[in-house]
Amino acid sequence: MSQSGSGSWGRGLVPMTVLVPQQGQAAMMGQAGDAAALGALYDEAMARFDAFCFWYGKPARSVAGMREVAKRLEAYGSPEALRLAREVREALAD
Repeated sequence: MSQSGSGSWGRGLVPMTVLVPQQGQAAMMGQAGDAAALGALYDEAMARFDAFCFWYGKPARSVAGMREVAKRLEAYGSPEALRLAREVREALAD
């Protein structure tokens, strides 16, 4: 599409800023619980139980995703996964 011509190029567009986390840092959306603690729990769950609990897809780094993390840890995990699921649910309740 050419910018020359009628001069209507870009009219009606609204500028916006998108914030992206630095690489390697957790991005936890939402206001429930402590974002750093939830991010650490998410990383631990993925590192320790990825093959057993998240083999068919990883939940998002969000509050809803953390609820899914706890649910899958409880459904498919070991006793250690159950401990981690409890910690996730406690962090979400804060």
